[in-house]
Amino acid sequence: MDPKEMVETIEVTRVFPENMTPDHQPLFENSLSATFTKLPEWVLEDVFVLQDTVFSPKELSFFADHTHVNGLGILPLGKRVVNCALKKWRSVDHAIWIKDEWSANYFHWMTDCLPRIWSGLEKGVSDRVLLHQSYKMLPYVQQSLKLIGIKPIYYASDENLKVKKLVLTSRTAEFPHFNIPWTLKTRDKLALLNGKAPHKKVYISRSLAPKRKVLNELEVELLLRKRGFEILHAEKLSVKQQIELMAQTKLFVSLHGAALTNMLFMHPGQSVLEFRNQGDDVTQCYFNLANALGLRYYYTLNQGSEKNTILADFTVDLEALEETLDQILN
Repeated sequence: MDPKEMVETIEVTRVFPENMTPDHQPLFENSLSATFTKLPEWVLEDVFVLQDTVFSPKELSFFADHTHVNGLGILPLGKRVVNCALKKWRSVDHAIWIKDEWSANYFHWMTDCLPRIWSGLEKGVSDRVLLHQSYKMLPYVQQSLKLIGIKPIYYASDENLKVKKLVLTSRTAEFPHFNIPWTLKTRDKLALLNGKAPHKKVYISRSLAPKRKVLNELEVELLLRKRGFEILHAEKLSVKQQIELMAQTKLFVSLHGAALTNMLFMHPGQSVLEFRNQGDDVTQCYFNLANALGLRYYYTLNQGSEKNTILADFTVDLEALEETLDQILN
């Protein structure tokens, strides 16, 4: 069958948060179900890699929908052809394409790129992933690839590639959704679920982050320390250390941010508490991820410095935090 005919339609359903009150139902009700599509993988021969996209002379096609979240129009594609016209060429025998313009981000690397590696490996064509040399500067990329035994092929900005055989993977789900089997495969491949009962209560602080901070951080940390929480910073931990930590964690608390991605490595049935922005019914990626992983999702609503959760700083509602912790722990 032609890969063009193999677009997969995926449906997912979710449950409300464990501590949702009736007045908060509108924040979550539109996220209880979702339908999205997954593009097929291609195994292409003698293709050209023009920096951040792929062209197949045989198919007479750019595959911008595989290499970019929102594709590329005619003008951007034309610019890439012109910009690459005078660059040197290098040949690569085989590789797997796993990235798009969002991939140089911890959340998207862990939840988008790793599943694409699993799907690419299943083709049995290559065990090498193709990455721009800028990915060498991302420790979590280097560390996670080492953990799964994958050696990348890096290319520079001043060269084009001709790949004799390329596995062109697609995103396994549209953001902010998750393709559950592929998400669980990441947990199966990396999580250290060794049968020991999780026992830690962990708060990952964003006090070292450049944005999206907790404005009353000291009060939050004091409250949580009194409850027996460990206060940690993801920036100070290697990927392996974060995986080991999550395997021991029964309750994981953090402000909306990349650290919550590490719930990937928790035992099913454990609890996650996200500090959310008051009134935000859009930013649902961690609610969705907890559902995909079979985790118990809790939240508090907190006053943000602005409506846009990604740009806001937060004052955590300490009373709501106390009440939610009572519900989880008692």
